[in-house]
Amino acid sequence: MRAGGVIRVLTGPKAGILRRALLPALVGALLMAPGFAPRVHAQDFGLTSDVKIKRDAQMLVEADELVYDYDRKTVSAVGNVKIYYTGYTLEAETVTYIEVTAKLIASGNVKMTDPTGVVLYAEQIDITDDFRDGFVGSLRVDTPDQTHFAAERAERTNGDQTVFVNGVYTACEPCKENPDKPPFWQVKSARIVVDDKEKLIHFHNATFEFFGLPVAWVPYFTTADPSVKRKTGFLAPIIGNSDTLGWSLSTPYFIALAPSYDVTLTPTYYEEQGFMGEVEWRQRLRKGQYSLRMAGINQDNPKNFLKDPYTDAAGNKVYAHGNYSQDEFRGAITSAGRFSLNKNWTFGWDGTISTDRTFTRDYNVLNDDTDFTTSEVHLTGLDDRNYLDVRAEYFQVLTDSMSARYSQGRQAVISPVIDGNHIFDNPVLGGQLSLTSNLTVLSREEDDPFTIYGQDPSAYNGIASDGTTYYRGLAGEYVRLTEELGWERKMIAPGGQVVTAFASLRGDVFSVDPTGAVPAGFTDESTPGRIMPTAGLEWRYPIMASLPGSTHIFEPMAQIVARPDEPLAGKLENDDAQSLIFDDTILMREDKFSGYDRVEGGTRVNYGIHYAGTFDSGLTLDSLFGQSYMVSGENSFAVDDISGVGGYSGLESRASDYVGRVALDTGRGTQLMMRGRFDQEDLGVNYGEVGGATTIGAVTASATYVYSREQPTAGKLTSTSQITGAASVKLADRWRAFGSAVYDFSADQLRRDSVGVGYDNSCVSLSIAYSETRGVDIPERSVMFRLLLRTLAEGQVNTSIQ
Repeated sequence: MRAGGVIRVLTGPKAGILRRALLPALVGALLMAPGFAPRVHAQDFGLTSDVKIKRDAQMLVEADELVYDYDRKTVSAVGNVKIYYTGYTLEAETVTYIEVTAKLIASGNVKMTDPTGVVLYAEQIDITDDFRDGFVGSLRVDTPDQTHFAAERAERTNGDQTVFVNGVYTACEPCKENPDKPPFWQVKSARIVVDDKEKLIHFHNATFEFFGLPVAWVPYFTTADPSVKRKTGFLAPIIGNSDTLGWSLSTPYFIALAPSYDVTLTPTYYEEQGFMGEVEWRQRLRKGQYSLRMAGINQDNPKNFLKDPYTDAAGNKVYAHGNYSQDEFRGAITSAGRFSLNKNWTFGWDGTISTDRTFTRDYNVLNDDTDFTTSEVHLTGLDDRNYLDVRAEYFQVLTDSMSARYSQGRQAVISPVIDGNHIFDNPVLGGQLSLTSNLTVLSREEDDPFTIYGQDPSAYNGIASDGTTYYRGLAGEYVRLTEELGWERKMIAPGGQVVTAFASLRGDVFSVDPTGAVPAGFTDESTPGRIMPTAGLEWRYPIMASLPGSTHIFEPMAQIVARPDEPLAGKLENDDAQSLIFDDTILMREDKFSGYDRVEGGTRVNYGIHYAGTFDSGLTLDSLFGQSYMVSGENSFAVDDISGVGGYSGLESRASDYVGRVALDTGRGTQLMMRGRFDQEDLGVNYGEVGGATTIGAVTASATYVYSREQPTAGKLTSTSQITGAASVKLADRWRAFGSAVYDFSADQLRRDSVGVGYDNSCVSLSIAYSETRGVDIPERSVMFRLLLRTLAEGQVNTSIQ
């Protein structure tokens, strides 16, 4: 019996489904009694008692014809069959149900798409009545995350495992121009078992192929299903080599203990030093997250880290690496966390404790390759208008330079520092009233002095002299409480002039208890205090000029700040106001010191002009040029305080150095920037910075050159000149070469450099790079090879070269 046309069936038989409940209604639709019409509903004819109808399930079946064989008890949909049901789509030349064997067979260019986007291609699908078990011939499967399976045939068992026989797996897209071309990489395996329950893929007797050529054979390995983001199992190994460690192999093992926490165990074997254990715990809680990492090793050859010794003043041999690395056991612990206590308050920490200064750098674990670590704990509150931050900090030196500058005892311990800012709701005299607070509690075990020798007092404004000793910090306890009440009002004057009036009243109370040397001129009071009132006015007059193809804004500006001389100038410890860099960014700042320990005094005028231009071509220009002038009172930057701040800054003379910048953006991938500080007498460059970045065709490059004149009061007795550059060049389709370098003209030395080549596409990323670091306490030369196969593995091999 034959019938053609479109049949729509509302039914839901007991039969299971092919791959997550496909086609249950098809069985009921095709097993109707003889005589059904082209358009029928399940309730229009008698179903057997074991078929239950799901009234809300709707299915659409399209076919050229339906064939019912009463003798063989089969029903077939033949010709351009398309079946749509609950998000699934099945396309085939023929779909046949065999009642006797309880099998459903789809054959001929079968294509099935499930609601998740997984697409299955096959010549034939043969499954059981409950749709749990069966096999598929000439199979290809494409998943939404661009992974692909192919096999001679596949078997479905236990309803949750699919076995691909003589299968192939890859995450590479087929070549559009030549689909038969082998992908960049693929894994051929005698059996690929996809376990839906465990979310694992098992490969048996697997061969890795690149460009169709076999390069490695593995008897068995397992990887997580690409759809799984966290799964227990081994991560990609890391292979390394260095002179002090020998060859090394790390085999990280990730354990997904629960959706909210996991642990990673990383045993590493070093040829020269033995086994090191590393563990990382991560946990996410309802209001935050934290992590804990630990690493430790009993070294087999501790003396491998020691450099050639030198003889000190007492005639003793001293190793540049000290005695730290001679200990057998070395290790470190680091932890970080952040929690939201409520919508306004957060609490967190970030800290590292290690047995010695260079453990994390020698073994490249836990921390980046830095000269120090900062451990801190903080509590921060922030709402729309107010701010409060409380934190304690500890600094650990990680270098093994024999300079006393790197003595751990010289490092400050902050316990704590509290910063607050409160903006009052109601305006006062038409302006905004705010309260700024700071409390700093600081201690040191040792003085941190440095002495300037060989500098002519007249070399640079007469500030530095031979034998002058400065202190970056004093041993003992130091406490400062600062409160500043500020007011500001912005007004628009006739013609578009912008006038800002401001005033403040600041008070500081100190507690000073030095336990070491006391510099000459240092206060003899244990609890000194100071008061600083300030009043000022700022004027800006933006003038816009529109021309054909461009718009220009010229903005002259001036600011006057009036206040008395700085109380106790140069007589107090200065810890947080040492990083004084006078440039265009602080030209109009009323107090140019970087912290609270110093406060600018006297009456000063700041002035300059700002220009901004935009052009129809997309090009933009931005520039600023200006100067600061001391009108009356004592110049705080000419006071020789115990830290030497102010001298050589460009602000120590009545008329300051000129500062300026020019920034250009072509709008077509090229940016240029110039910034500088120029001597007020001869416009000589005291500080200069020139940088740029561009993309031209296949080349992307950036470079920055920095020059700074000597600054003895900061410990710099000579000028510095350095250039940093990086570039990447597209060599061919998906191939690139890259490199970077840092050259120090002052030392006539290439400090750092690296060069490499890489390949990147949608399924693989690989690179090989050589890098070298010089002029540091632990110089390094290394070669690193990195390979990433998307969805499958990531590994790297690195070796240090002596």
